Amino acid sequence: MALTLVACTPDQENDTMTPEQSRQKLISEIITVIQAMAPGARVDSSVEDRDLPCGGLAGAEYTSVHSYVVVTGSAGIGGTETDVMAKTRTPLEQKGWKITRNRKSGETSRFSVDKPGTGSGVLLVSPEDIVFNGETLCVDNPDR
Repeated sequence: MALTLVACTPDQENDTMTPEQSRQKLISEIITVIQAMAPGARVDSSVEDRDLPCGGLAGAEYTSVHSYVVVTGSAGIGGTETDVMAKTRTPLEQKGWKITRNRKSGETSRFSVDKPGTGSGVLLVSPEDIVFNGETLCVDNPDR
């Protein structure tokens, strides 16, 4: 029988931020990237799931928590796949983000991204909009 253990890796953990600070850091970082990609875009954000457990050996204890956020830009990026890649890669890399995977499906380019000390997620770029679905760092739960 195989046993899978899931927990935060060192670059996904931060002991000095509160859960709210971790959420705000990720959201503000992605807003900056989206605004660089599509200047003038209206950007909205929301916290989808807040303070989910990620502590302990199996990542199921509330000693540490993380959240899921969504950030949406009202303007997209069109053009060739090369254009979309260049207009996405440059702002991400300038802000310290690493693209770990990218692929295109129809009109939408999908970029898996992460930034140590900030979080990770998927950036979806289409001619209509830009959407980031992400996960904050795993941080100490101040309520535990």
